[in-house]
Amino acid sequence: MSENGHEQTLKAKKMTDKFDSYSSVLTALVAEAVQCAPESWDRGLLLIDCDGKRINYKLKNETSIDKASISQQLRQLCEQYWTVFADHGEPWNEAIVDFWREDGQWKFKMNLKRPAIAPAPSKPRWKFWN
Repeated sequence: MSENGHEQTLKAKKMTDKFDSYSSVLTALVAEAVQCAPESWDRGLLLIDCDGKRINYKLKNETSIDKASISQQLRQLCEQYWTVFADHGEPWNEAIVDFWREDGQWKFKMNLKRPAIAPAPSKPRWKFWN
């Protein structure tokens, strides 16, 4: 295999490993959020935000008076989910997991908000010497 082909294989493996680590934690996170939701819920939102120092989470349903109970396992999974992304250099500020029951099956949609990246200062195209 050529050096370029070997390099592409390594990149593909890293991408696969990264995706596997994201998806396994996300699957566990959604399953635990569903477990923490009351039986009466057919839909819920798990909101996770992180300021780089502290992770906050809420599990809610705007249309139900029944309250969810966030388990220690769900807290740990929220923290683990942020850590997996941060370890790969892709931290986020906010994650929103929208989950709902459809035809007896739970489905979900994940949205991430990432920190704004400040543009690098532009360098002058010329120099002045004294």
